[in-house]
Amino acid sequence: MTTEYLDKAGATLLVQKTKAELAKKVDAVSGKVLSTNDYTTAEKNKLAGIAAGAQVNTITTVKVNGTALTPDANKAVDVTTPTKTSQLTNDSGYQTASQVSSAISTAVGKISQISYSKVSSLPSTGATGVIYLVAHNHGTQDIYDEYIWMADSKTFEKIGNTDIDLSGYVKTTDLTAITTDELNAMWSAA
Repeated sequence: MTTEYLDKAGATLLVQKTKAELAKKVDAVSGKVLSTNDYTTAEKNKLAGIAAGAQVNTITTVKVNGTALTPDANKAVDVTTPTKTSQLTNDSGYQTASQVSSAISTAVGKISQISYSKVSSLPSTGATGVIYLVAHNHGTQDIYDEYIWMADSKTFEKIGNTDIDLSGYVKTTDLTAITTDELNAMWSAA
């Protein structure tokens, strides 16, 4: 993964481009607001001729699942929607909170104990609940690969190691912040 950062040259370019864009802005003119009212007279007259409260695009039909609902005397339609999950039908068989809690309790209840066993090599068969630690020499702070026994397939599964390689990362001691004096110099020079 590549990490990008903005260096001093990039910041200088950013300031230059920002100032160039700001130079294109239109200055405010005294006595004018957001518009000079330069739309056509015909458009202005058309807008002035629309009656207050006019409803050109009135909704004429509201449907729920294809069935039309009739507006009442106040031109309102009341669509009833569920506000609680108990008002819904669980036709997909989703699990309730108590079912999930029960399943977790059952699964956790089957765990008797986890133990660790340092071995020079993996045995021909293992035991459930044991993490087998096999020594290796490919790390300075990590000295074991970790395995568990999969009883159903009668095989060992490597669950990891703690090798950490930070050689490609930038250290905070290698970073130098751009000072406010440098930023000010970029702003005035751009």
